[in-house]
Amino acid sequence: MKTKANLLYNLESKPSTGQTLLYGLQWAIFIYSLNLLYPLVIGDLFGLSQVETAALLQRSTFLVGLGSLLQIVFGHRLPLIEGVAALWFSIFILFAQTASLLGLATSNLLRELAFGLILVGVIVFLLSYLGLLGWLQKLFTPIVTGCTLILICLQVSGSFIKGMLGYEGSQINGRVALLSVGLAALVIFLSFKGNKLAKSFSVLIGMVIGWVLYNLLGLPIKASGQGAALEQLIYIPQLFPWGTPVATSSMVITAVVAAIVLISNQVASIAAMKDTVLDELPVDTGKRCGIINGLSNLLSGCFGGIGTTPLANSAGFVKLTGVGARMPFLIGSLIIMLIGVIWPLGQFFTMMPSSVAYAVAFVPYSQMIGIGLSNFTSIELNQRNLLIIGLTLLTGVGLMFVPPTAYVNMPLILQTVISNGLLMGIILVLILEHLVFRNLK
Repeated sequence: MKTKANLLYNLESKPSTGQTLLYGLQWAIFIYSLNLLYPLVIGDLFGLSQVETAALLQRSTFLVGLGSLLQIVFGHRLPLIEGVAALWFSIFILFAQTASLLGLATSNLLRELAFGLILVGVIVFLLSYLGLLGWLQKLFTPIVTGCTLILICLQVSGSFIKGMLGYEGSQINGRVALLSVGLAALVIFLSFKGNKLAKSFSVLIGMVIGWVLYNLLGLPIKASGQGAALEQLIYIPQLFPWGTPVATSSMVITAVVAAIVLISNQVASIAAMKDTVLDELPVDTGKRCGIINGLSNLLSGCFGGIGTTPLANSAGFVKLTGVGARMPFLIGSLIIMLIGVIWPLGQFFTMMPSSVAYAVAFVPYSQMIGIGLSNFTSIELNQRNLLIIGLTLLTGVGLMFVPPTAYVNMPLILQTVISNGLLMGIILVLILEHLVFRNLK
């Protein structure tokens, strides 16, 4: 029987035990497919061994399950995945690119990133607990949010394209490039033309088909993780697997901006789910969500994860399946936590060719540009707004083409900030929107 939201089961519904378990397994598969590729790509970019990449995948999976469980029980109490944040994924990629250009040790950068995750967690937790979210949310107008999302995608586009083309040793591999383009086209086709099941698992289907074709065609194997395997069954996340976190001034600035962006993302995700379930939510939903999200990012820093945020595409999955009940989501979160401690699963997926991982992740990640552009449709595209958008994107993207080595004579904090086109773009759009052109709104 359909509910007022045209769902089979709303938030308060209680499906039968058998249905709850099946729907929970469906949630687990969806959550795992969404978060599988991020650790594999990061492991490749940071040159992690197969064991290290598998460990990152397991930790990330466990933390996503734990964060989702805490949210459904104590946080927003919605079927909203606490998944790997695209923002954090971009920050990891950006730091890996910087390390490559400057010849820095990636191990030190991972320790800095761990500090950044912990700091973001503390900031989001405190701002949520103290009830300051409303003021901060006003900073992220449609112009600021749109420019931020577009710059995030453009910042990491180079890494995606190189990975898809099999770029290595200053040359691309034509056969790898053709397969990657074909996989991206397949994921696009399934996402728009496939049936409900195919749309839900388009990324997972593309990953399996690409992996099989890669091996059948005898293409050169560059797995997502390299090195010897580790024989064990259970993996227990360890505290500070990358070493003791290292605080840097540049990471402090990055963390402050990241915290504000994550808070903005939380608001958008809760709004999307509210529109889906058509239920009135408690007034403190955002506050409780922020507290748990802060805790989740803090745990990611302590246990070597990637950083999480409520994922808005959870609302699309609820619409697709018609299942908005809490209990199946809770069961799915528990299954994900269990998967996160089963070591052979992580070891298996690290054998996936990295080009396949890049190709199938390219399509869903590129949709962020569309989301960014859609923010501009809610504002009047007058001279003021177009100028802010143009100045922000031109400056941010332009700085991405300047090698970090150009700033070696500057103080370290200025090097890190100015060489980061994404960070400079966000700072610029905030200044233009709220200070320079404030009186022209």
